[in-house]
Amino acid sequence: MKLAVNTFAVLLISGFPLFVEAQTLEESLKNTYLQMDSAKTLPDMMRVSAQFDMIADKWNNEWSSNYSAALVKAIISFMEPDNKRKDLLLDEADRYLEKVKSLGSKDDETWVLAALITNARIAVDGQNRGMQYGGVFNQYIEKARSINPDNPRIYYLKGSSLFYQPEMFGGGKEKAKPYLEKARELFGKEAKGITFKPRWGEKQNQDLLDQCN
Repeated sequence: MKLAVNTFAVLLISGFPLFVEAQTLEESLKNTYLQMDSAKTLPDMMRVSAQFDMIADKWNNEWSSNYSAALVKAIISFMEPDNKRKDLLLDEADRYLEKVKSLGSKDDETWVLAALITNARIAVDGQNRGMQYGGVFNQYIEKARSINPDNPRIYYLKGSSLFYQPEMFGGGKEKAKPYLEKARELFGKEAKGITFKPRWGEKQNQDLLDQCN
């Protein structure tokens, strides 16, 4: 059974109301991101993902709805223990990413999202996928940085990639720390509370920086 079907089944089983029918896109995104912030478990995140799928289905020609649906699936892939399901989640994330690109938006956040999904592909099997996807990840990071060098998620992703990369291959905490510190600085300058603007990464960046220190 395809993951999309499973995701929708989670929604039906949970009895979650079809709240998007009575809300604007901004209200739907805001409320779902609030639930995402408080989600602690994989089932919680799957319910959030189902809500974002509904939002993307209703507002299928909006950048922010498709971006959000892709983002949450990439995040869930890091939580999912089964490698096959990880890749299924990332396949869905890629489909939403292609929709984002088709809407004519290839700004810095689009390339950051592409880098996140690529990094998640590497995380499924780092030993075998590092060579396959590492260069692609760096290309996306550089594309984003060429558009907006002040995007903190660029440096968070680069830092987190180096953090989990073995020292023998050029990674490690010392290599990651400058990027994570740069991200923290830029996160501090970022405007808060704008529904249609990506706002993820700050807490995760600080968690890694604390481990570096």
